[in-house]
Amino acid sequence: MALVSAVYGRVEHLVREVAKFGIVGGLSYIVTVLVNYAYLYFQKNDELTAYIVANIVATAVAYLGNRYWTYQERESGGTREMVLFAAINGVAIAIQTGITALTYYVMGMHSHLEIFFSKFILAIGIGMAFRFLCYRTFIFPKAEPALAADEFQYSEPLPTSALESEAPKSGSGALLSKASRF
Repeated sequence: MALVSAVYGRVEHLVREVAKFGIVGGLSYIVTVLVNYAYLYFQKNDELTAYIVANIVATAVAYLGNRYWTYQERESGGTREMVLFAAINGVAIAIQTGITALTYYVMGMHSHLEIFFSKFILAIGIGMAFRFLCYRTFIFPKAEPALAADEFQYSEPLPTSALESEAPKSGSGALLSKASRF
């Protein structure tokens, strides 16, 4: 049981990050589906445009959720962060739209079930994996500790018995006297 606790302690931050990312992604998924079908209600048989518009709206929801909840403890990158977010999501939407176009136009998958699978399971699944890796690597990177000591926290002070018994005195004379011994 101690081994499980130790392993979980090392990956706990990643588990929480994946869970938060999944919740924001789930909300964005719902927005994508709703906007897609709302668009198709007014513009019948315009599958790709509906999908692109739905993904753009969902991207705005995802940015707000990830910036202010999933990665709230990470430093904001300002305009650079938003531009990277838009670029990476543009690539993800292109990947997803390509999969949708391939299955709809090339493979002839026209039934409602086939279209739903193509758009909302296959394409979004691949797009979500791409986004997760890019978000944590490029958009919301973990800040490096300013000092190495910030990365390693000790519960007790380090023992001083290993320190040199003769510490140099302050001032320039201390350096000269130590150098003259050699």
